[in-house]
Amino acid sequence: MDEPSAMTTAATRRSADSAATTSAAYALPPGSMLHGFRLRRTLGSGGFGITYLAEDPMLCRPVVIKENFPASACLRRAGSPLVALVDEGRRDSFDWALRNFLREARLLASLAHPGIARVFSYFSANNTVYYVTEYIDGPSAARLVQDYAHHGLTIPQEAFFALMVRLLDALDYIHDKRLLHCDIKPDNILITEEGLPVLIDFGAAHEQGVLSDDGYVESPGFTPPEQVSSGGRLGPMTDLYALGASLYYLLTLQCLPSSRQRELYDTVEPLEGNPRLRSLYHPRILASIDRAISPDPRARFQSVGAWIEALRI
Repeated sequence: MDEPSAMTTAATRRSADSAATTSAAYALPPGSMLHGFRLRRTLGSGGFGITYLAEDPMLCRPVVIKENFPASACLRRAGSPLVALVDEGRRDSFDWALRNFLREARLLASLAHPGIARVFSYFSANNTVYYVTEYIDGPSAARLVQDYAHHGLTIPQEAFFALMVRLLDALDYIHDKRLLHCDIKPDNILITEEGLPVLIDFGAAHEQGVLSDDGYVESPGFTPPEQVSSGGRLGPMTDLYALGASLYYLLTLQCLPSSRQRELYDTVEPLEGNPRLRSLYHPRILASIDRAISPDPRARFQSVGAWIEALRI
C-alpha cells in the first residue's frame, strides 16, 4: 500500500493522540446492532480506534470488535451511527488510518499462536471498517500485578517465569515472520483465565530492518531509543527492550524513564543488585531483564533465542 511521508504520519499520530480522550464520546451505545453483533459496552478508545465487547448471537460467544475511528479526523453526529469527517481537509488522515487499520487486521489474521489474539472477521459499516477478534476474559498484566500489590503480595517467581517464557515464545513466532510488534507494554498483555499471556494491539507492527521515523508509536517508559530516533534501525532487540521494560514494571510497579532521558543520563539501578528482588527471583532472571533494557541496542539480546539461553538455570 502507499505510505504517507514521515511528516504526514507524525502529524496524524500527534493529532490523534491529542484527540484520544474525545473518541470515547463518539462510541456506539450498548445494545447497538453491528453486522449481526450486539454491542455490550465500550472496552476502550484511543487516537485511532474504539474497541467494544459484543455478543456473537450465532455462536453464543463474546467477541471484541475494533472500530477504525481516527479521532482527529472524524466524529459522529448526535443520534447517528455514521462516521463523518470533521472537515474535508482531514480526508487524507482518515484514509491513511483506514489503510493502516486494514493492514493491522490482515497481519493479525495471518498469525496463529496461542499468545496472540485471533482475528475472526473484517467488515465495513457506518462509513468505516471493523474487525472482530477473540475476547480474552482476563486482566491486563498491569492490572494483575497491581492486584497483587493491593494485597501486599508480589507475583511468585514460578508464575512470573512462566509468563516471561510464554511472551518470549510469542515474540519468537512474530520475529520468525520478520515482523515486530513495536508497542509491547503491560496494558497490551492480557492474561487468560488459565494464566496465559496474550499479546494484543498490533496497530504499530512493522517489518524488521526498517528505519524509524517520527511517525512511530511511542509509549513512554516502554519504547526503546531507536524507535523514537529518526533513522534508527529496528530489529528483534526493539521488541525485546519493550518486553524487558514491561517485565521491569511487573517487578517494580515503576515505568522506566523515557528512552530519551536514559540516553542523556541513565539513573536506572540494575534489578540484579536489588536485595529485595534477589530474595524473590533468581538472579539470572533479573540480570536478563537488565540486559534487555539497555539503552544501547547493541548491548541487548539480539534474538529471543539468546535471551532464552541466558535463562537456563
